[in-house]
Amino acid sequence: MKIKLFRGLGSFAVSTALWMQPACSAEDDGNDALHAEAVVVDQTTQALASGQIAFVSGTYTNCTKRTGSWSVAVAPAVSRDDALSVLLNDTACVLTLTGLELTTGGPAIAATPSFVLSPSYQVTASTFGMPVSFYANATVSAVDFAANFVLTILYSDDPRLATRINTARFAVAESSATAGSVPAPNYALDVSGIIVQTDVADIVQFVTGTAPLTASTVTGQGYVVLNTSGLTSYLAIDTAYKGATSAVVAGGIPASDFASLINTDLTTVPQVRTLIIANTDNGITSYQVFEITFNKAP
Repeated sequence: MKIKLFRGLGSFAVSTALWMQPACSAEDDGNDALHAEAVVVDQTTQALASGQIAFVSGTYTNCTKRTGSWSVAVAPAVSRDDALSVLLNDTACVLTLTGLELTTGGPAIAATPSFVLSPSYQVTASTFGMPVSFYANATVSAVDFAANFVLTILYSDDPRLATRINTARFAVAESSATAGSVPAPNYALDVSGIIVQTDVADIVQFVTGTAPLTASTVTGQGYVVLNTSGLTSYLAIDTAYKGATSAVVAGGIPASDFASLINTDLTTVPQVRTLIIANTDNGITSYQVFEITFNKAP
């Protein structure tokens, strides 16, 4: 059994792989037994006081030569007599996730509600603990059991981050517009700090994070984020900037400036937002412009 532990936020997780030979039992049935790989995606915004996930627990229903409970080890990678396995092509077998065991020890924390594993996440994540310690969701890679399969466990302290893992892609075009002898700002923008989460229909559900701005030789005093595109002339940029309410330039652009993305559809038409940063000297302003295009998840 191959066990992977993913840590990080959203789709930018970094993996640490642990390898474990599955324990054999009377029910392994030779080469006909398929085993599970557990992938845990940690989308917590801060470390959980309850510890990290060590085992995934569940039950068998209508499975050939399999009854009762099963578990899949995540960390530490140790074998147990109830390690999850399913007979080859046992399409009638149903796996239900009932709980998660933590590295801090103790019995499994029950999933409320427990749920049947399928290739799709639940619409709403289950809660774990009372009061709630965290939220979690899960999928199984296939239910025909024609080959070894993967359980993906998604958990977070934020219920929104445990319901989907689709993350919009970004494309950024940069330009500048100068007036007189006033130089345009020349910041570096890192949009990967903004997490745009979508549902399975590629509808934006929420936006979190911050897009860091790294100052270079020329800084700005104010910026705006506009729901527009195609600002190519100085007049168009200057008019758009002065027609909006600007904010003071700091170390980054917060997710709240992209709140207009929520409920937009990325299925066929990308969403474009324009960030304009202004440098003003003696009433004369030059601009740095970032046109950010949000595309649906691949």
